[in-house]
Amino acid sequence: MTLPPAWSGPFHHPDTCDLTHLPLPGKFKNMFREKRWCYAGIVSPDLFFGAAVVHLGYVTSAFCFGFDRTTGQMLEHSLVRPPGSHTRYDRNPGTGTCHFKTRGKYIEISGTPDQTRKKLKVELTFSGHTIEADLDILAPSSGLDPMNLPMDMGDGKTAFTTKAAGLLAQGRVRLDNKAFTLSRDNCFALFDWTHGAYPRQTFWNWACGAGTAVDKDNTKINIGFNFSRGVYENGRLENYIWINGQPQSIEKMNYSYDPDNPMAPWQIQTRDGRINLTFTPEGIRSANDNYWIMASKFIQPCGKFEGEITTQEGRVLTLESVGGVVEEHYAKW
Repeated sequence: MTLPPAWSGPFHHPDTCDLTHLPLPGKFKNMFREKRWCYAGIVSPDLFFGAAVVHLGYVTSAFCFGFDRTTGQMLEHSLVRPPGSHTRYDRNPGTGTCHFKTRGKYIEISGTPDQTRKKLKVELTFSGHTIEADLDILAPSSGLDPMNLPMDMGDGKTAFTTKAAGLLAQGRVRLDNKAFTLSRDNCFALFDWTHGAYPRQTFWNWACGAGTAVDKDNTKINIGFNFSRGVYENGRLENYIWINGQPQSIEKMNYSYDPDNPMAPWQIQTRDGRINLTFTPEGIRSANDNYWIMASKFIQPCGKFEGEITTQEGRVLTLESVGGVVEEHYAKW
């Protein structure tokens, strides 16, 4: 299959339909083939925070979590509903809106017409708990180019994903009675927007983080990265690092960890030695859900990365405490 070229920078299509050849004619086919999700993650010295909206055609879902790094407390909530008017998922990663809303529950990730920032809003009440967020996600003053990647999924299927790691975030988050004020001076953001056709059963590993690193001269560098294994294996990869906002591609990843003890350190490396990271978990989300027609089993620790990343130019960057997440995920969808 000949794919359109990948590119960095703004999304410049009306939508992703011409890139994924979706949706297909007829609603029934799309119910079981078209998959869409949007995720935004926040990394700050005191907080890990994330939210997502997911549209699988025959079911929609959303989740939000907040992990207080100072107390070790995790607060999270997930929603699953049949498709309907409560879910909106525009097929445009640059300017589109993705939201999930029911009574007392609202999650929205939206872009602006000029693609300069995104809005993350959350209002959730559940089981005596509250999660609220009003955040702006934006590029550093020096800029940051997202990667836009058409993907070959095999068997004539295609997908499209936009990834960005190392964005900044500012605003407020409240977990029950505790408020967090986030500043773009020390708060980083991760963004993942995906639309495509995927195998009925899929297994992957994922790692994503953002923060600051230093080179041999002790010069500080803003760094972000997105690595996966298992989901894109037909040529083009979604493995990238962002060095002061500029993306560079990375080869296939190796993950070494104990799935029975996911709070133990994870090793994340490439065979060529450019990536050599140790991830130390601080908190964890996990689930093992089976709804017959669909299933999701995952472990997703949040914590910090340490180690070295070597750029394409041979510059060695040292990471001492870069926040992010890792994941093992099996999906039947």
